[in-house]
Amino acid sequence: MPTGVQASVTQRWTSQTSWTVLDTGFAAGAGFLELWACWHGHPKRPDMLHYVGLLSLPEATGLAGQLHQAAEHNTPSAERATALAGLVYGLGTGFHRILLEGGQLSLTLCVGERSILLAQLALKADTLLAHSHSQDWDKWQLKALARCCKRGTQLVFFAPTPPLALLLDAGFQAQAQSDPATLQARYDPRWQLRSQRAALPDDPPNARPEAALGAGRCAVVGAGIAGSSVAHALALRGWQVDVYDSQPLPAGGAAALPVGLVVPHHSSDDSARSRMSRAGTRLMLQHADQQLTLGQDWQSGGVLELHIAPEGLADVEAEVLSQATAQPTGWSSRQELGQAQGLWHPYAAWIKPARLVERWLAHPSIHFHGGASVHSLQREGQQWLLHNDSGAELGRADRVVFANAHGCAALVQRLAAALPPDFAWIPDALEKLQTLQAIPGTLSMGPMPMDATALPAFPVNGHGSLVSNVPTAQGPQWFGGSTFQTDPALHADLAGEHRINLHKLQALLPQVAALLAPQFASAQVQAWQGTRCVTHDRLPLVGPLDEGPAPTLWLCAGMGARGLSFSALCAELLVAELCSEPLPLESSLARSLGTRRRRRVRPA
Repeated sequence: MPTGVQASVTQRWTSQTSWTVLDTGFAAGAGFLELWACWHGHPKRPDMLHYVGLLSLPEATGLAGQLHQAAEHNTPSAERATALAGLVYGLGTGFHRILLEGGQLSLTLCVGERSILLAQLALKADTLLAHSHSQDWDKWQLKALARCCKRGTQLVFFAPTPPLALLLDAGFQAQAQSDPATLQARYDPRWQLRSQRAALPDDPPNARPEAALGAGRCAVVGAGIAGSSVAHALALRGWQVDVYDSQPLPAGGAAALPVGLVVPHHSSDDSARSRMSRAGTRLMLQHADQQLTLGQDWQSGGVLELHIAPEGLADVEAEVLSQATAQPTGWSSRQELGQAQGLWHPYAAWIKPARLVERWLAHPSIHFHGGASVHSLQREGQQWLLHNDSGAELGRADRVVFANAHGCAALVQRLAAALPPDFAWIPDALEKLQTLQAIPGTLSMGPMPMDATALPAFPVNGHGSLVSNVPTAQGPQWFGGSTFQTDPALHADLAGEHRINLHKLQALLPQVAALLAPQFASAQVQAWQGTRCVTHDRLPLVGPLDEGPAPTLWLCAGMGARGLSFSALCAELLVAELCSEPLPLESSLARSLGTRRRRRVRPA
């Protein structure tokens, strides 16, 4: 990035709460690394820097190698290049969110054809870096670029540049040039814009809409995996966050699960669910690496997903176990086995959710209120007042996020009954909340056998799951299951629940099930029980509950059995919309998680 361009960017971002850069030619990331170093050492840097880079699939495939080569030159950015190289794995077509500097630097890599990517972007950039390379800019792509702008956005076009007439037609006004290799312009169309989420940095505060005025105070109802991830994301952006939960300690509900898997969903057609779960898994693994102790609170290294078949399963398991015994570390043949008999997920892990919740809520801008059950809300001026069941005030906030799983349905219903009939709810939002369903489940656990190598050294899932050798206060343990029940009476029958988990284990790993069967028979096996919250279409519900340019009621619920794979992504999505930031997903995928999506009704 030319020195003059970098100086122009850093001068404009001075003392701003956040700054967004869109780079249509990310390539090997040299410009990003330079701006990252500049942001890191800038005395008046924005609290959040969002960098969105577009690159082709061949560029994405070779990005890690390019970054390693850059690091070998021992430049000032060598350390950052090495760190980034370890995070850019598996960059297929689509959007990939990478969090750096403790989450205050957000890098979104968008892989694919430029015109398609521009159509999927939902952002208002402060700085645009446009590159031509082998693709010429036509008027339609320039108009798509203009949709990523707000009035005052700085455009830097690197040679060769499009005709000035096309830029003017798209709303850009060329400026005096100091560098012949670039063309600088300002987005300042002659026409009035239909939406304006922010304005120039030097505009008076009253010229900007409320959504762009910066952080305030937010109340998050629920201290589970969903609520704590949202609270942490808001705190990173300067918000003061109060988290309320009926339990005395955080992670008192489903997040108290002793151990859970972070593994992407896989489908032959690479469905929207699969793509979103990959994005969520990438984010969660970054959080685990930043927040948790490897080997104690989490363990990376991959997960084997076995395809359950009625014939030959015992032979598959025997090969799995022989490989695990012969090559307990490194173990390149695991991937070959997964491709042959199932699917090996190299970027997956087990995590102790409660520990992650504790770490997220430890941010100094987050205040946890235990034993504080929110029963009702009341609007007073520009704030929401939160009350308990006796009417005592618990706190007040500018925004409220409901992240208390299926408990949000009754709470929001009471709120709707108390508000005026003309309150601007998102269409069909209340009906979607009423369809939330609680699905209880039981996880079986027990001590590791004397011969620990008899169990796979990595998690296995497919029909239920098995996670072995997890360190606990009682010593290393294995965990298997879990059940899915809709009948409370069946859920209460622990013996029956254990039988179900053993049956699943017999289908998944018969030899392991035979080894652990005596523990089941002698009642050595213990149980953990919890409840999942699922939506009408088994995808999380994330977004505003009320209409308007600055919604005040928000929802993040319905993670189902994939809370660890979806919660960090949903938090990024909610906060991006609340704070007018770049979305972590393609806009079409983001809509499939939104509260505005259509509710599917099964035909009678």
